[in-house]
Amino acid sequence: MSGPAHVAVLGSGVVALSAAIAFRRALPGARITLIERPADPRALLDRIGAATLAIDAFHRAIGLDQQLFIRRTGAVAIHGVTLNGEPIGAPGAIAHVEGVALHQLWLRSLAERPETTPGWAALTMPGAEPFGVRFDMPAYAALLAEMAAALGIARGEADDADLLLDCTAPGTDWLSAPLPSLIAEPIAPGGPEGETLAIGDGAVNWQAPPWGWRLTRGAGLPPGRHPAPRSGRTIALGEAALVAESFDGHALSAAHADILRAIEFMPHAEPSGREAAEYNRRTAIAHQRLLDWATERWNASPSEDLATLRAGFAARGRIPYRDGDPVTPGAWVGWWFARGVRPTRIDPTARAIAQDQLIRMMERNR
Repeated sequence: MSGPAHVAVLGSGVVALSAAIAFRRALPGARITLIERPADPRALLDRIGAATLAIDAFHRAIGLDQQLFIRRTGAVAIHGVTLNGEPIGAPGAIAHVEGVALHQLWLRSLAERPETTPGWAALTMPGAEPFGVRFDMPAYAALLAEMAAALGIARGEADDADLLLDCTAPGTDWLSAPLPSLIAEPIAPGGPEGETLAIGDGAVNWQAPPWGWRLTRGAGLPPGRHPAPRSGRTIALGEAALVAESFDGHALSAAHADILRAIEFMPHAEPSGREAAEYNRRTAIAHQRLLDWATERWNASPSEDLATLRAGFAARGRIPYRDGDPVTPGAWVGWWFARGVRPTRIDPTARAIAQDQLIRMMERNR
């Protein structure tokens, strides 16, 4: 036998349904049982309909037609985001001009010709990929429930499962993070287009029409990550493995990524300790990267790695490659620029482009 004959999924909501569907696709001959448990009222994942573009890859993996997802959930792509009124530059990979990072050229232009240099967002937004998608979360859960039923995923109890996917709330064995516990409540949406983030007084008004939420410090789930999400026959997924809400859809995308990683390291009839250790190692890297992102958004005390990342950017605007980082370099740069962070020195690579070429480049985007 190449995989478990019976997989039980513990929990309710989008992560449990997503996991059940994904494992049904990966193990067509296995029994998949959804053991429903009430959602923790402190959880955020099932309240906020937001994901990064990684949701497209997950839908392809489980065979969910993207147009059906859009039609049923009212999903919209977010192309413009402002932070306290300041546009955020496009996410994704940072463009290069003749081997020089675009943001380094922008910093040079800003120092030499501040009056005629366009904003960072104006320079990067044309033709850029969206920040992600926003959608009706209850409608998404209903769509996944229909899909699970059509695939023959049973509901009930399962004491004889070879593999248990735990999608409930975090347990007591938890590596805490220096982040606030959050609660969310719906608010009236803002303008007709784009997304706005208004941060102040320990709260965030997050408006992505036609939806809007207010996230405040409160009695939410404890932020942090599971020390070993795969242990024995159990794999923790969703908020049973990571709580790091960063009000931009990374939380759901991280859960989807964990599901696909669990399938990549498919447990055999006799699980390998080495495979479990490698799954936990990769998951820990990705989860800590996302905790760093949430830490940056909530102005919490940084980890050593995040402090190094901040220092490199503050000195010369450098964003080194970080293995397993779900946040793109463009997102990091855009966030810091929108917050008014500027490196103390211009990186020497910015001098590689002739001044007249730099002027023409900036004038095209004014």
